Amino acid sequence: MVNTLVALRSGRKLDVQEYGARAGHPAFFFHGLIGSHHQAAYVSEQAEQAGLRIIAPNRPGVGRSEFAVRGSARDAVSDVEDVAEALGLERFSVIGISGGAPYALATLADLRQRVRTVTVISGMGPMQLRGALRGMDYRRRFFLEAGSRYPGLARRAFQRVSERYRADPERFLARLITTWSLPDQVLFRRRDVFDLFLQDLDQVFQEGIGSEGLAQELVIYRNFGFALGDLPLDQRIILWHGFSDTIVPPAMAWRLARVLPDCEAHFLPGGHFMAIDAADQIVGRLKQQLDGLTP
Repeated sequence: MVNTLVALRSGRKLDVQEYGARAGHPAFFFHGLIGSHHQAAYVSEQAEQAGLRIIAPNRPGVGRSEFAVRGSARDAVSDVEDVAEALGLERFSVIGISGGAPYALATLADLRQRVRTVTVISGMGPMQLRGALRGMDYRRRFFLEAGSRYPGLARRAFQRVSERYRADPERFLARLITTWSLPDQVLFRRRDVFDLFLQDLDQVFQEGIGSEGLAQELVIYRNFGFALGDLPLDQRIILWHGFSDTIVPPAMAWRLARVLPDCEAHFLPGGHFMAIDAADQIVGRLKQQLDGLTP
């Protein structure tokens, strides 16, 4: 792994971690909420074998990335441009997992010809899509609906979450896992998976600013800054989703598949973290696209 602190044109610093093949085809990896660049480790081994260079920036307020106020996912595209320039990248792929999906799609919206492939895993689409939240855990849905409308409420709630995490990280995560789908609960019995997510939480609540950045993320789920129907007609977007996901329900992927201009959707057994077991398929499909074997 290679870690870089990239200076952006705004003067901010962005914490960027690289995984996979150092000299391979570059792919920006946008992590979820709550999360950090550590989520790129879900596919890092397969990426290295396939010759992919995974570039995973921490969003503002996570880890060492300095905070920035954003009104939409589209506001983040300038950061992608700056990182690409710093690393000497002309064309690249984008991968968005969970809450990172809006950022992958925003990059496609603005940098169309520079984006070679688009992969969305367990992805959060615009929450106003009709029926897209059906099947979401009711507590999570209530918090999403309320927190995205009232950022102050979300900040206070996330502050309490941060305090509970810092008091006992392992107990906090163990209790959080009980609110997930059964396949996710089984997956997180693996100590390596459990510890990897603890590293995510540390980046947010110990090293990062926590509540301010998390509250802002919820607002962005209401405002991507572009219309999905305006995305390029000639760029296929590959969706991957678990049938048992209760964090971002399969209904969201079904709705995205209907409104995206060119979409290929894969529904697999598993929950929200299905990418850990499906990494071979996900990376393999991306590599097929790069090799020109399929659209």
